[in-house]
Amino acid sequence: MPGQHTITLGQSGITFAAGDELLLDAALAEGISIPFSCRRGECGSCKVKVLSGAHESNPYIAAGTPYPLAGDEMLLCQSHACGDMCIDIPGWSLAAQALRFEAEILKKEILTPDVTQLVLAPRRAQLVSIRAGQYVKFYLDDGSSRCFSVANIPADDDGKLVFHIRRVAGGFFSEQMLDRLAVGDMLSIEGAFGACTWQPGAHSALLLFATGTGYAGIKPVLLAALADQDTTPVVLYWGGPRVDDFYDREFLGRLSARNARFSWYGVVSSASHVVEGFRQGYVQDFAVTDSYVWQSARVYACGNPAMVAGVRERCMALGLQAHHFIAEAFVPSGAISVPLAQGSFDPVWERVGPKYSLDGMLAAREQSIRALAQIVGKLRVGMTTGEAVAMANDHLCRMGSSHTWHPTYIRFGDDTVRTPRQGVEQDRRLRDTDIAVIDLGPVWDGYEGDFGDTVVFGENGLHRACAQAARDVFTAAKEAWQTGLTGRELYDFAETAAARGGWQLERNLAGHRISDFPHALFGPAKLAEMEIVPSSTVWVLEIQLRHPTEPVGAFYEDILIGTPGSA
Repeated sequence: MPGQHTITLGQSGITFAAGDELLLDAALAEGISIPFSCRRGECGSCKVKVLSGAHESNPYIAAGTPYPLAGDEMLLCQSHACGDMCIDIPGWSLAAQALRFEAEILKKEILTPDVTQLVLAPRRAQLVSIRAGQYVKFYLDDGSSRCFSVANIPADDDGKLVFHIRRVAGGFFSEQMLDRLAVGDMLSIEGAFGACTWQPGAHSALLLFATGTGYAGIKPVLLAALADQDTTPVVLYWGGPRVDDFYDREFLGRLSARNARFSWYGVVSSASHVVEGFRQGYVQDFAVTDSYVWQSARVYACGNPAMVAGVRERCMALGLQAHHFIAEAFVPSGAISVPLAQGSFDPVWERVGPKYSLDGMLAAREQSIRALAQIVGKLRVGMTTGEAVAMANDHLCRMGSSHTWHPTYIRFGDDTVRTPRQGVEQDRRLRDTDIAVIDLGPVWDGYEGDFGDTVVFGENGLHRACAQAARDVFTAAKEAWQTGLTGRELYDFAETAAARGGWQLERNLAGHRISDFPHALFGPAKLAEMEIVPSSTVWVLEIQLRHPTEPVGAFYEDILIGTPGSA
């Protein structure tokens, strides 16, 4: 076709045709799920690297964009092709964030009467990206799936995937398919999933808790932690009914012998099976028996839900910070998502993608809340806004965020009354008596996170009152939503609640959709303009307040989660 250019997506071999239209529009028209969000050149979600070929960008971009672009980068939503091009989208799987792939069984080994180890080799290992602590889906003969933790670090093991699979009574996979599998057989897998991943950082101690084959999810975190060149003590508590259940104890013994900062304890629940060198009881009970500086420790837990809940409760009672507790509960069925009646979503305004799951959304939310707390801990008096944003983006990347679906917004002092579109003073410095807003939009495992909060430095009473008012208005509005308010009524309620406390609500921040990335594929919509009762887990409620006369503002946002109309 005259005037048509061929655009190739990196090494994938996927191509699409583009003429005079924007490159983003051309890709979407051919059904390619290119990442994007704002379409205004502000968020950076559609930033790509230009490997070859020429393009032209809209004058707005040529004049400078709030999102930094290197010389070999462009934004698809603001650029046109001048000829054939080859582009790369860093950190993005074109098929999906969770890749479906085939893997061959290299080894099958019985570790205990109840646990089998499988070692698999993906056909295209170079395309499979799995972080320490993640899990994958196995697709079964009947079309269902089961989830298993990856018990190694594939990048350090020639791309091989190791699994520890426990036999479950009546389990279709573990009692039927597993026995039939042999070396050379192929399995269909999708992944990786999960936010219970290794996160480097300075801590007084790293404490790992596991039960049964929950150890498979903890082992890669252990290996990644010990690969870091620091002196943080690493302690593993591993629980099981009998000593024979500790199928990797010889490896752990060798590991502790050559790493002075690592120690581990086997915790046997059955008193009749305790032997020398093992403790008797339950893993969660041993969270309180040893002495740690809990306020600066980090805890991982993977195993049965009772253990995970018990460890969390006991450690937080001792002073562990909530965002330093990272967990994955083991569900025998392997389901990765809580059943969700997608049919209850409005078919026009609340559409989601085929990979949408409640579990994915909640994991992204938890990881975003954790990230914000950790970023707040890295803010330093004297830091400029630009330096703070760079620090936050680096931290999100280290935590495993593939990219951000909207720019990271951080605002200090007088800038807290400004909205994201109004921009901020990048050289403004954080003072020791200041108010600061942090607004994050990271993408975790293909799911959008969106969380924002306000932090106060010093003891300024007006600052503290404003920050708390934003949280209080959010809470009141969320409770009102549960009585069955529409989106428009919800923001009317929030505006009245803010005014009652003497604050002004910024109506231009009107709430928005959220989902499996990118929600922009399903249509733009402002929550404050919706005449429907918003469903749970697909909308973000944004509350930005300001003082009526002073340059003091605060912000709080989170996903609406609950049961609308239930109150």
